[in-house]
Amino acid sequence: MGLAKELDYDLLAQQLIRSIRSDKSQEWVNQRLGSSSNIVHRWEKGHSKASWEDFLKFCEVFRIDMKFIFLSYLRFQGGPDEVGELLNFLFSNKSLTDVSKSSGLAASKLRRLKNEETNLTLNDFLQIIFGFDDMESMALVYDLAANNSIPLLDESNKKRIEITKHYFSNPNIGLVLICLDLNAYKKLSFHQDGFIARASGLTLKEVNEILSLCEENELIEMKDGLYQSGPIRVSDRGTREQMLSIRKFWLEKSIAKMGSKTDLDAYGSMVFTTSQKARKDIIGLYLRFFEDFKKIVMEDEDEDLVPLILNFNLINPGDDDIND
Repeated sequence: MGLAKELDYDLLAQQLIRSIRSDKSQEWVNQRLGSSSNIVHRWEKGHSKASWEDFLKFCEVFRIDMKFIFLSYLRFQGGPDEVGELLNFLFSNKSLTDVSKSSGLAASKLRRLKNEETNLTLNDFLQIIFGFDDMESMALVYDLAANNSIPLLDESNKKRIEITKHYFSNPNIGLVLICLDLNAYKKLSFHQDGFIARASGLTLKEVNEILSLCEENELIEMKDGLYQSGPIRVSDRGTREQMLSIRKFWLEKSIAKMGSKTDLDAYGSMVFTTSQKARKDIIGLYLRFFEDFKKIVMEDEDEDLVPLILNFNLINPGDDDIND
């Protein structure tokens, strides 16, 4: 996606602080931060950068539950003030070179931040997370800002919200979009709905309707006879009910395809017992797997590509508290 590399993260940090402050005066905030000078003014004007520690205090003033937000968006179960653990979790088993490439921060600086030899700033944090996933990061910062305006992101966020709304209505939008990334499609001399239909398993009518919708919402554009994806991609970030609905959609699609599975497909299930701690460790293992999974996809240079769907569910069918 193109958004992450285009952002001015110093300006984004300034606007985020201003957006969180909303209608409260700088003096009101400074008093509650215990600052004798107008530190909020300096942050908002870019005269100084908010350290991560100061930003967490700032969020406390506005009763923002950072632990809940980090658990929801980043799946990080530690405290937001545990910088070393947070960065180790975010970097997971990625190399610092990979993180540097995605974030635009030097690998040497990332190493110092990870080892807590350099203090993390709000600006650094924003640059790191947007490098991983700008759609999810947009949702995170607007959650922090209680959906107040962030001028640098407002236009992109409007598109994100509109696109997500359509995706919840028809998740096959995501399937059609990834088919436009297939090398075999890019080699066509002109666009063919039939090719997308064969690759996605959808009908010609469905493909045509989805492409029209995507074009209207600037998800795609026609260039040299073929559709190309724009910088804003789909995301399943929504309410719990909406996200469960998406999981159900892909699960039902998977079940419908069970009869035609091949030896190249992966499927199966397990039933087992664990402690609550082990349950958390298993979820952490899955999330690390997901990072490895994305790395394999990003580094795959084979031109013989097919679309795949990963749908993960870990459920306890009964009561969490049966041993209490």
